[in-house]
Amino acid sequence: MSATQTLQEAARLGVVPLFYDPDVARARATVAALAAGGATLVEFTLRGPGAESVLAELVAHAPPGVTVGAGSVATAHQLASALDAGAAFVVGPNGDPAIAEACAAADVAYVPGCLTPSEMVRARAWGCPLVKVFPVSALGGPSYVRAVRGPLPDLDMMVTGGVSTENATDYLDAGAACLGLGSDLVRRAWVIEDDGRPLADATAAILARIRQHRTGGG
Repeated sequence: MSATQTLQEAARLGVVPLFYDPDVARARATVAALAAGGATLVEFTLRGPGAESVLAELVAHAPPGVTVGAGSVATAHQLASALDAGAAFVVGPNGDPAIAEACAAADVAYVPGCLTPSEMVRARAWGCPLVKVFPVSALGGPSYVRAVRGPLPDLDMMVTGGVSTENATDYLDAGAACLGLGSDLVRRAWVIEDDGRPLADATAAILARIRQHRTGGG
């Protein structure tokens, strides 16, 4: 999947589930449950030991139609590890023009982390049409997204940090292009204690809710 196709899919879905788990088998079960619920993009964050090797396993064994990317990519070393593992997209807690350049050369979508309008506009100048606004809840939540999009209506934001299944549509109403959903959706207990069906059901439910909301059904 090209960088452009990846971003189009993120906008279509409206949700990018994200998680980290050091256990390969459990991580694969998590991706399988997300896929069963209809998620076609999954972000695996490089937040702990062995994350790169787990990422490589997830990429190699991704269910059909599922694209796996790397999150929490903040350095050139992490980027190299993510690309070596086969990450189809890269999400950062920060923004780095060198990472943007390397991703563009590899035709891998890069979603840099931003806080301020200046950072967002700068990232777009690097060739990043989608920016990650993090931590959005600490900045004011949907009201911040709405305020930024007032003077910058064509800015596409993926909001993360305090986003939940409960407030998802509030962010969409404020103008967010898509949502990064972490522990509120990807609950480890649903894989450890169950067969993954609760996670699959929750994924299907939030995707259906977003589709319905976008078509004016609620």
